Amino acid sequence: MAHLQASNLFSVKDRVVVITGGGSGLGRIMTKALDANEVSKIFILGRREDALQETVSQTINGTVIPIKCDITSKESLEAAYQAVAAQTTHVDLLIANSGIMGPLMKPPQPAADGSLPPLSQVRDELFNIPMEEFNTVLNVNVTGSYYTVLAFLPLLEAANKRRPAPQEDVLAAPTAQVIITSSIAGFIRKVPFSFAYNTSKAATTHLIKLLSTSFAHYGIRVNGLSPGLYYSDMANHIFQASGIQGRAISDGSFPKEMIPATRGGSEEDIAGLIVWLASNSGAYINGNILVTDGGRISVSPAVY
Repeated sequence: MAHLQASNLFSVKDRVVVITGGGSGLGRIMTKALDANEVSKIFILGRREDALQETVSQTINGTVIPIKCDITSKESLEAAYQAVAAQTTHVDLLIANSGIMGPLMKPPQPAADGSLPPLSQVRDELFNIPMEEFNTVLNVNVTGSYYTVLAFLPLLEAANKRRPAPQEDVLAAPTAQVIITSSIAGFIRKVPFSFAYNTSKAATTHLIKLLSTSFAHYGIRVNGLSPGLYYSDMANHIFQASGIQGRAISDGSFPKEMIPATRGGSEEDIAGLIVWLASNSGAYINGNILVTDGGRISVSPAVY
């Protein structure tokens, strides 16, 4: 019965992992979680060397290797790929996690009597956002994720080639996997802060499905994460706008009408999910979009 013990079910021992956006937010949590559970190497990619080094300083097992990379540049991605390939023969798991929020809007509010603000006011608020800022969000969140996956396909394929020949009644190691971080913003139809961000995450969610189907016959799995409200530098403005202080992980931090769990996501929530997906127990998961939001989209106008 040893194969059913948690230590075997959720083992990520000796995995080689690449994480973009590993210098902050969810990427940092993922890095800490995988490092704490005996992976072999974690290459974290990001634009800010100081942020990457801060992530390294918060890990305990010496598995983390920082590499400076701008995912909106094919040349930078290729250089990062070569840097990783110089230090490992394969990659078991690629987490395309980099993302930005982009231009924020402050929607005109209804009048005291409940009447709508003038359409001209709404139009001006939205039209005044420079088109370049809108496009930058799509370039990072969608195009950057796409080219990140393409850049690392050879090392993912190499991981599959290392798998031993099938044996009857013996469960083989998981096939190579890509995990792309999307957001419940890609499902929610009400736009509280950013048309650009919500649009980009809807596109990211469909990109995950396209990649999953495209690479299924190559044995490369593609799954997606759609987090709700997790505290990070990027999400700080949402917490502030809601009058929430700190990480808000205690029950009662949010009203049930906003998040049925009444709290924001914790390190344990995202860490447990990423370790499960990366582990032996996640080996049969492919083409899924996994929502971790405390029930947020259950009480919002959404398309999930």
